[in-house]
Amino acid sequence: MAGTEFDVVISGGGLSGLLTAIGLLNESPDISLAIIEPVVATPLNEVQANFDGRCIALSYGSLQLLNHWQIWPELKPLSWPIKTIVTSDRGHIGKTIMKADDYGLNAMGHVAEMRNMGQVFQQTLARLDNNKSDNKRVHWFNPDAITKLNQTQDAIHLALSSGRQLQAKLLVVAEGGWSGTRELLGLQTEKSDYPQSAVIANVKIKGAEKKLSRLLRRAGTAQPELAHHVAFERFTTSGPIALLPIGEQEYSLVWTDTPERAAENVKLSPKDFLRRLQADFGFAAGEFVSMSEPAIYPLSLIKTRQLFNGRGLVLGNSAHTVHPIAGQGFNLGLRDIAVLVNEISQAHKQAQDIGAFQVLHAFESNRLQDIDRITGFTDLLVRGFALKGRIPAATRTLGLMTLQKCDGLQQWLALHFMSSGSLNNIPQLSH
Repeated sequence: MAGTEFDVVISGGGLSGLLTAIGLLNESPDISLAIIEPVVATPLNEVQANFDGRCIALSYGSLQLLNHWQIWPELKPLSWPIKTIVTSDRGHIGKTIMKADDYGLNAMGHVAEMRNMGQVFQQTLARLDNNKSDNKRVHWFNPDAITKLNQTQDAIHLALSSGRQLQAKLLVVAEGGWSGTRELLGLQTEKSDYPQSAVIANVKIKGAEKKLSRLLRRAGTAQPELAHHVAFERFTTSGPIALLPIGEQEYSLVWTDTPERAAENVKLSPKDFLRRLQADFGFAAGEFVSMSEPAIYPLSLIKTRQLFNGRGLVLGNSAHTVHPIAGQGFNLGLRDIAVLVNEISQAHKQAQDIGAFQVLHAFESNRLQDIDRITGFTDLLVRGFALKGRIPAATRTLGLMTLQKCDGLQQWLALHFMSSGSLNNIPQLSH
């Protein structure tokens, strides 16, 4: 092929774009790839500018795929395991405690920083590309972006901001929630803004060991070292507060509140910020003593009505952006990638056109039910726990207490957290 013609062009060199390329190199190593990314390239030993310190909760199912694609051994030392998840409703007695050992697992998931994930993904991709031959299979165009596209029967033609012209059998859009190429493809979205914004920061605590140890003993776990591996999801009527463990007595905080109050919170001094957080969250995790610089993000539910048009498709946040509650967003996108890579691999092995309608329709048909399930589940949690009044509060308390007592219902909720109920959506793990 000429230097401007490729089997697959990926628009977006973030986590989803990199992971798509890694999957394709693993399962279809002779496919030619191009990655278009607006951020300037950086050396492999440096962190790319579009990867920040935000943390991502990786589910059990996601970890299995990362291991299958030779990523997890490098990322694991840079992550922190979640062994217990405590879900509660502020001001009420209802509480659910889910433990990894109840499911025969060492951890229900791990937490990793985006910057570490990005660097490991970049290094893994470079290593796989170098291992194939002297002829590179991955070609980078950055800084660059798609400005126009045109589709013919056999290819999709792309015009870039640099003036370059590319051609591909398939375009994969992994640009994130605010995707310009999604619009160029004519894919319409359904958008619902939540009356909430999320404040993100890392916080350190003290004085939680004894309290958490007592909590774990009551839940049937007598291992005090597990106190450093507890994740919290605490619901309030203005939004959930999540604490993801990232070290001993350190958490990644996702604090959702009304847009007005969230904007106030990020302007507070660290002392006042932590005081307000303590009042909202309570002392279940200990006393908050220090924090990193906070950032604020508006929250919306965004879904495309279809996942492809012609030879262009969207995945990850370009296809669906969900509320951060329960940490489902990246894991949902990872399953998009797993299914797409499998469909391309099967078509390629059978000498089929990888951008043909039947290939992309099979991808879409496989993904829609899982996407609808997770977007519906997270939306229900957000709106259900935001209802005010005694009856909604009593209903939530009864629900959490029932979950704690009923193994079957608790397993259902745990499978949502771990994405284990979606392993059939990761075809690589069923082989």
